Amino acid sequence: MLLLKITVILIMLAGLALTLMPRLPGTLVILGAAVLYLWAAGTSAPPWVVAAMVVLAFAAEVGGRMLRLYLTRRFSLSQVFCVNSSVGNIGGILAADALLGPVLGLMAWEFFAGKTLAPRWDTVARVLLRLAAVAAVRFGCGLLMIVLVLVYIMG
Repeated sequence: MLLLKITVILIMLAGLALTLMPRLPGTLVILGAAVLYLWAAGTSAPPWVVAAMVVLAFAAEVGGRMLRLYLTRRFSLSQVFCVNSSVGNIGGILAADALLGPVLGLMAWEFFAGKTLAPRWDTVARVLLRLAAVAAVRFGCGLLMIVLVLVYIMG
């Protein structure tokens, strides 16, 4: 029974990590782990806990997508461009630092590549902040689901 609990907790933690990624259904993984535990342990859960978990999963997945579309609808830059350009910029700075040293690498990167991102950085930062807010909402729903499982189903 202990091995089952540990396995389910690890699956739920993986689902919690997936809630931070926009297109991966982390809360559904958490819900599936809870169902797996109920099935394997042969126990039952209070109906309100099951209903709360389904509502939280729905709110995180469907509500998160709707919230993401609502918060980023007025920006001319796509969400993918904002994330990719930020990650690419940080990676480029690190690579230039490794190849040329900290000062010369940063100066070379900013001279050649940084000037293309600088005019759009204000918009990119706003989009990234809104995407982080949506990820925080999904993470909160997933965390609440895990607490429900630990307290009312496994407890």
